[in-house]
Amino acid sequence: MQAAQQPQGRGQNAPTAIPLTHQRALIPASFIEFPTQRLYAISAFVLLQAFKLYDVFLVYYAHYPEEYNGILLKWWLVDAMLLLALWILQIPWLQFSFFKTGWLIAFLMGVDVLLFSLPSATISAAFVKALLGDALGKQISASRGQLINVKDVLLNSTHILGRHTVHILPYGTAKLNPNDEYYCLPGDGSTKDVFIPIVLNNTTPRSISVSRYDFETNEHSIIDFSGRDIQRATEVSQGKQGLEYYFIRMQKTGVYKLESITSKDGLDVRLYNRLAYVFRCPSATFLPARRPDYCSGEKDTVQFRVSGVPPLRVEYIREINGRRVVKKMDRIQPEHYSSPLTRMNGGLSKADSTFFTPQYHQVTGFGWGAPVIQTVDADGGAFDEAGDYKYLITKVTDGVGNTVEMSPDSPSITMAKFDVHPEPTVHFECKATDPVKLLIGDDKTKLPLTLEGSSPWELEYEFTPELDGGKTEQRQARIATGVSSLWAHAPGEYKLLRVSDRFCQGNVLFPSTCQVKQPPLPSVEVQATPIPSECAGDSEIGMKFAVELVGTPPYTLEYRIMKQSGKSKVMIDKKRERIDRSRHLFTYLPSSSGEYTYEFTSLDDRNYKNRNTGILPIKQIVHPQPDAKFSGSGSLRPYRTCLGEDLELDVELSGTGPYTLTWTFAKQMYSDVVTGSRHTIKVPRLESAGHHVVSLVKIQDANDCVKDLDARDVIIDVRRDRPKVFFHTGDKSDATLFIAEGESAKLPLRMTGEGPWKVTYRNIDKDGKGIRSLVLRDPNAEVEVKETGTYELLSVEDAICKGDALPPRYTVHWIDKPKISVVEEMVTLGANGIYERPSVCKGVHDAVDIEFEGEGPFYCAYDQYVGTSGRRDRTFLHTEEIRSGSSKTWIGLQTQESGRYQYVFNKVADARYTRPLSLKPPLVVEQTVHAIPTVKFLAKSKYERKVCVGDTFASDEVGPIWIELTGKAPFTVRLGLKHHSEPFGKTLLIENIQSTKYKLDLTSEEVTSPGQYDLQLLTIQDANGCMGEASGSDALLEIDAQDIATIVPAETCAEHCVGDTLDYSLSGIGPFTISYQFNGRNEKVKTQTSRLSLIADKPGNLTIISVGDQRNKCRSFPKDMTKIIHEVPSSLVSGGREIIENIREGEMVQATVDLIGTPPFDFEWQRSEAIWDSSKKRFFKGEVLESHSVHNVEGHRYAINTSVEGIIEVVRIKDAYCHYPRQHL
Repeated sequence: MQAAQQPQGRGQNAPTAIPLTHQRALIPASFIEFPTQRLYAISAFVLLQAFKLYDVFLVYYAHYPEEYNGILLKWWLVDAMLLLALWILQIPWLQFSFFKTGWLIAFLMGVDVLLFSLPSATISAAFVKALLGDALGKQISASRGQLINVKDVLLNSTHILGRHTVHILPYGTAKLNPNDEYYCLPGDGSTKDVFIPIVLNNTTPRSISVSRYDFETNEHSIIDFSGRDIQRATEVSQGKQGLEYYFIRMQKTGVYKLESITSKDGLDVRLYNRLAYVFRCPSATFLPARRPDYCSGEKDTVQFRVSGVPPLRVEYIREINGRRVVKKMDRIQPEHYSSPLTRMNGGLSKADSTFFTPQYHQVTGFGWGAPVIQTVDADGGAFDEAGDYKYLITKVTDGVGNTVEMSPDSPSITMAKFDVHPEPTVHFECKATDPVKLLIGDDKTKLPLTLEGSSPWELEYEFTPELDGGKTEQRQARIATGVSSLWAHAPGEYKLLRVSDRFCQGNVLFPSTCQVKQPPLPSVEVQATPIPSECAGDSEIGMKFAVELVGTPPYTLEYRIMKQSGKSKVMIDKKRERIDRSRHLFTYLPSSSGEYTYEFTSLDDRNYKNRNTGILPIKQIVHPQPDAKFSGSGSLRPYRTCLGEDLELDVELSGTGPYTLTWTFAKQMYSDVVTGSRHTIKVPRLESAGHHVVSLVKIQDANDCVKDLDARDVIIDVRRDRPKVFFHTGDKSDATLFIAEGESAKLPLRMTGEGPWKVTYRNIDKDGKGIRSLVLRDPNAEVEVKETGTYELLSVEDAICKGDALPPRYTVHWIDKPKISVVEEMVTLGANGIYERPSVCKGVHDAVDIEFEGEGPFYCAYDQYVGTSGRRDRTFLHTEEIRSGSSKTWIGLQTQESGRYQYVFNKVADARYTRPLSLKPPLVVEQTVHAIPTVKFLAKSKYERKVCVGDTFASDEVGPIWIELTGKAPFTVRLGLKHHSEPFGKTLLIENIQSTKYKLDLTSEEVTSPGQYDLQLLTIQDANGCMGEASGSDALLEIDAQDIATIVPAETCAEHCVGDTLDYSLSGIGPFTISYQFNGRNEKVKTQTSRLSLIADKPGNLTIISVGDQRNKCRSFPKDMTKIIHEVPSSLVSGGREIIENIREGEMVQATVDLIGTPPFDFEWQRSEAIWDSSKKRFFKGEVLESHSVHNVEGHRYAINTSVEGIIEVVRIKDAYCHYPRQHL
């Protein structure tokens, strides 16, 4: 037995905006969520329908269906109550209006009727009669010639009446806990009860006495039950054949045994010596952890407390950081514990049946069933892994086999939970080669730390001052979350000693020391030395500085150069010298004369920024020396040009102007007077190829100061040949190129020189004086043109100089366009320019040839249109494309449907014009396709035609036959006339039909034999020469040739019984009229079919007189057609009554059977199980226990002697002629 604990659900807060469907709900979502409500509702509906199907099964296979007569009403009420409950609850998605709820109730009631009514004969008959009436249950009676109910004849239950019930009065028995179940009650104070079954046989209890043995106190007590304390089980859920189940409620643990039962009818009740055990359900819970937090490596023990009947088994989960491990612990019991359960594997479910008897426990007693409480160590040792620890009980099983399963989401009392924290660590992020700096003027600096653990941290560290003889101090610091540094207020050595976080003591990692240094302030000393002029000893051209620095390199020294302009100073330059050593030299040379002041503004080193230098300004009057250099002289690339080209070079000058500049070229000296700071030298025309050098020699300024120049020379590379361009035409003086219209041509070029090239050209025929230009990078490039004409090159210029454009010229012409035409022998050209193809009939294949002009392969496209002859409107069908490798091909013409077809060729292409060209005007071919003529019988002629043998097909009985024709008159029609029995018929030809409606003349054709004739239209031909075949139902006309009506019996047997069906076969055309005599009385009946069926409802003689067809013209009078009908035999058990006879065991009774009919008799009787229904106070027939057949009884009475209990009845009887029930029923 298992008991499961389920978690309690929690309601969700309702949303702010509540939909209207949610507002209607009777139970709000805060109490039970709507999906859960829908699940409950649908589950209830499905469960009830499953019970309903179970009831249907019981009804269908019941031996006595009358005992379930009230089940239909029960399910009507259940379905109605369920749907009304849904209407009241108004669950979202299951909200029905009151009208829809009523409709659903009516629908389910109808389903219930179909399910439960069909097995019951009385209800089924009423249902079928109400639904279908008597149409399916009536047949013509032989005695009166009228419709009667067949069931009144066939289902005449008066032929077998009466039954004899023999009842042997039994003794009663009672058995407690018949299935050897065991139970448990929870020990958590809940009011759960246990219901123990008692099975009673043939008795109804008035009172029950049960003894109880207490496991824990060893006390015995008697408990009495009577009245409502004894609960009877329903037959649906617990009923068994011949047994009744009752339940008694138990609220305490112990061993229970039946002591006595008093029955209502005073019969003796025999008691089985059986026991029922009610134990305390097992339970287990983890004890709370001693502390909520542990440190990694600490040791402790986790315990749980378990209670129940030993030996106990517990399953629990140990979860560390989300990783779950399932653990089991079994054989939990006190020391020196003895119990029979320790020798059983699987508990009482595997125990022998004798374990539930008092004799088994005469020696050991029942003390083993008392629960015990044990405290067990679940886990112990060191907690090596840090993280979240959880211990959860999932299942506990006692020695009996009771199991309680718990979800991991159970209340926290079943869970032990604590955290194991890692040890904190700390270390400095300092480097011995780069100590932390505490700058002069700062109160403190940060010592970078790396901390791991749970904040806050407590640090203990040691400080040794930097000064010799300083006293070492131990200090403490508290660092909060997010802070990862320690403040240092003085230079010296800081050493970490200990660390702890909120939970644990930790470890100090290396590096654990950090040096703090205090660097000195930077300073600078500057020594300035004027730079004298080479031309005049009393003039200065600049200043030379020597600086000495103190501090931590690298240094940055910033100074400004101020120039006196009138009465004010203007800053003309600002310099920053980056110095990586303690001594540095640098100079400054102004470019123009004037009074200059040098101001040293700031000094930086690695640690200190923007420190004042303390250096006074230094003044100087400067007269700079003249100088000159080529612009862009930093480039080493030579100037390149061609022979005969002029070249200019730019020169930059500095000093006091005006200047006299001396330069050389080709061993010639040149001198220029320059007034400004820039000058352009014009190099003489270059007449020889090779390398030429231009050099600046010297310069003289306004102060007559002359300076020899060392500026970089300019090298000029003079190329011997000039660039050329010409069209590449092979060996031809001029070239001609043919291209398709709309396409482009590429004219090949050849160029000399160095790219890129700029080329100009023109189209002589179209450009006139206009010029086209291109920039090309390939010496074998091509010029792309899209116009016809003669192209001429005009000029070329490469990357260095201009060149010459040479002949020849290039001429471009269009290629002739492709053409398409139709072979003239196949068409006729009309006055409107449209080609006409001779007309054809629908379905006749036709084609037309077309020819191409151009260069293959060829392509063309044409549109197809269809219209009606004589009308201009037309309908577009589709576009077709043709690709052909030859200059002549054909196209298939559309002849599948009639009409006026037009083929418009509008596009053509060939190998040279690959892009299709539009044809203007298009090429048009037309053709007329004639429709196939048709012929069919008019709808007014399509009716059932009948004729007698000997008449012609043109008689008034047949009626006029009209045909309808389509096409162009005159027409020729071919018909076929054939009898169904003939392999071949005859063919009729009708010519020169001038109208589209025509009446057939068949006066020459006579009906020679009865049966079915087919008049079929075969072919038609019209004036266009088109021929069509007639088919389908409209081309066929059936004519029925009738013979005289006759009647013959379906069976040759003349002897029949009441209830038999008398069948006759009729020939001719119905409806038929049949005259007959029954016991000398004349009757007449009609039938619409060729079969007459009469039911023999009474005994007597039936003789057929005559039969006629629907016209009553051809009648027949059969001879000697008589049937004799006998009555069905009957049997009466005990005079046809239901007799119940009670006897004791060993007594004998006699049941008499009266037989009615014509001897000899054969009959079969059965003895069935007698089932007593206490609610209805009657016996129902159960399973058939025995069956006997009796043969050749010549008398009319038979006696059956028996001493066995059961219901005796006759189930089958037969006399000399008939039997009941009928075998085919």
